[in-house]
Amino acid sequence: MSRYITLNLQGDHYTMGRQHGDQVRRLRPLIVEAIEARFRQIEQYEPDARFEALLRETHELLQDIDAPLLAMIRGQAEALELEFDTLLRYDLVTYLLDYLVTRKPPGTEGCTTWAATGLATASGQPILVKNRDNRLERLPLQIVIHATPEAGYRYVCSGSAGSPGVFCAGINQAGLAVADTHVCSTDLGPGLPDYALMMHILEAHDSVSSALDYLRSVLRQGRNNLILADAQGHLAVFEIGHRNYGLFETHDGTLVSTNHFVSPELRDCFVNTNPPPKRGNSFHRYERVTRELDDTFGQIDVPFAQRLMASHDTPICRHAVAGKDSATNSTSIFLPARRTMLFCHGLPCQGQYDELVL
Repeated sequence: MSRYITLNLQGDHYTMGRQHGDQVRRLRPLIVEAIEARFRQIEQYEPDARFEALLRETHELLQDIDAPLLAMIRGQAEALELEFDTLLRYDLVTYLLDYLVTRKPPGTEGCTTWAATGLATASGQPILVKNRDNRLERLPLQIVIHATPEAGYRYVCSGSAGSPGVFCAGINQAGLAVADTHVCSTDLGPGLPDYALMMHILEAHDSVSSALDYLRSVLRQGRNNLILADAQGHLAVFEIGHRNYGLFETHDGTLVSTNHFVSPELRDCFVNTNPPPKRGNSFHRYERVTRELDDTFGQIDVPFAQRLMASHDTPICRHAVAGKDSATNSTSIFLPARRTMLFCHGLPCQGQYDELVL
């Protein structure tokens, strides 16, 4: 298995984008392939005038409220010798695809996340865990970023070469950790995608309470769940809608998030895009992890997390099979009180963890 690339970025967002592009330049052919594959996928769903309007409205909104994200994308595009409009469209359609998918559901990629704190853990300290499931051909694009923004907290995150913001999960020097899971939703509209939300959370916030205030106040694109944990042991799952949101919190227990909405505010917006034989997959993983956390309450620790995320019952650790090109690409374990990320590239049942300390 090939090793992932580690990026070191610092400065303003345009400069960090340039540095990102420069440091992944050898992956440019794979990035171009990923862009072309995404555009072919979009065309299969026959994008209509409303879809193009949604893209345009989102771009206009980003110009008004998130110039830093656009500056980062511009820096990446220039370093990779890509047209800015091409890279921006790729970044946006990846998330706005749900508008088309809800009309012609395909199979979906999934991730499993959970967190525990207080009496639930062996140490009493919080832990947040994510398995990232993605298309297997994107494994070589997986990266880890050490970021020192011009203003705000330093952070370390995992993501994808050529993609902006925090594209998977991360933790900052204050001990605030965040990770996402894809949820196919009908509650979409012009707003910030979650890779922008996570970047701004890690740069500007030191607690779950502060991050939640931000998430409630900002214009959100919708789609996906965020799971958060801070060094004080506050946990939350924020279900992202454009118009509405769902929220679960605890200071002493566990939370789980997979690929569906649970809250009454967004439950009816979830669209199950799995084919009939896999229709309950997200629910089964949610129930399985919840059961395991309940059974291990008071003893949850890193070795338990590593075993659970490497397990093939349900499954949590997903291997590629004939006719399917999605598999578990990485596992991230965050220890907020220690400002530490443990990162396993590839299948967690086969790989080893690198310890990254802020």
